[in-house]
Amino acid sequence: MTEPLPPLNALRAFEAAARLGSFARAAEDLHVSASAISRFVKLLEGRLGVALFRRLPNGLEVTADGAAYLEEVSAAFLRLRQATQRLRGGGRGLTVGAGPTLAMRWLIPRLAAFHQANPAIDVRISTAIERADPLLPEWTAAIRRGDGAWPGLEAQFLFKAELFPVAAPALARRIKNPDDLSRVRILAAANAPEDWPAWLKAAKLSQIELSSAQSFDYPAFALQAALDGLGVAMARAPFVADDLAAGRLVRLFKRSVYHDRGWYLIFRKGAQNDPALSAFRAWLVRGGSLVSRVAADGQ
Repeated sequence: MTEPLPPLNALRAFEAAARLGSFARAAEDLHVSASAISRFVKLLEGRLGVALFRRLPNGLEVTADGAAYLEEVSAAFLRLRQATQRLRGGGRGLTVGAGPTLAMRWLIPRLAAFHQANPAIDVRISTAIERADPLLPEWTAAIRRGDGAWPGLEAQFLFKAELFPVAAPALARRIKNPDDLSRVRILAAANAPEDWPAWLKAAKLSQIELSSAQSFDYPAFALQAALDGLGVAMARAPFVADDLAAGRLVRLFKRSVYHDRGWYLIFRKGAQNDPALSAFRAWLVRGGSLVSRVAADGQ
């Protein structure tokens, strides 16, 4: 006789709690109460006869048994999602999370080339990434900036970005040396507060005042303001390559600094066997290699 499987709701509660590190966050993710998550996990532990978590004062820690089980459960949920998508006629679709600046200024402008080479694969981009989990349940993959370590997930390095100031051609002609930055409007991004200070420190320009800089939510908006001649923005190399090539923006100085963290494609374990994701991953890696070669040539 086939041994009965654990209840699906208990498996979902366990997977969410292990992925998010707390019953409270799992409850938000699944739209139930934290006490319901706790009851489901206890039920599952009772059915399996093993402890899946260590309950700590400041959260949860997955046990060795729990980590091994999580890998299998996550892979099973992934296969279910993929099978459901195929039955719904979704074809070989991917949903990829990406930050607004990367999506607008690097990924989306290049998607036409991917679709031309892979017409059967539909790529949907989600930019609802701020303060989100590294990989939301409805995403196939995400492009994230970090050190390559996302517990429970696979990470494929894509590229690092060099930083340098840019401006529209008319404004750039008025800027002869780095000291001139004190006489123009600085355009900053609230979600990249480290960019300008890192470059100014490398350029030994401590006199440049950033407190009066005009701030935007994302680098993409600061770059658009630079394109419109409003001031000088700090560019991340991959995101201005097209504008530099077309002469819409001008790189002001040769000096650049590199982010210590890179951009990675992250996805669930087992997802690398998905042909659609494999094709998208290979395409991104080629694009990332091109970014690295261009950066090396420009040094």
